[in-house]
Amino acid sequence: MKKPVLMTAKFDSVCPETGKKIFKGDEIVYFPSIRKAFHKDSKNAEGARAMAFAKQWNMADSDW
Repeated sequence: MKKPVLMTAKFDSVCPETGKKIFKGDEIVYFPSIRKAFHKDSKNAEGARAMAFAKQWNMADSDW
């Protein structure tokens, strides 16, 4: 299973969780395993940022 990717939106879309519009150039979290992009304010994006932070600092939960 591929891990979520923090990236910049390549095109306009709508977040499947929040329903907010995502514009080209916005910060998003992309989940390649389900092929969906989530708005930066979504719970999925918050979790992905937390995982990236934990991994960067070698925290115990970094690969959960």
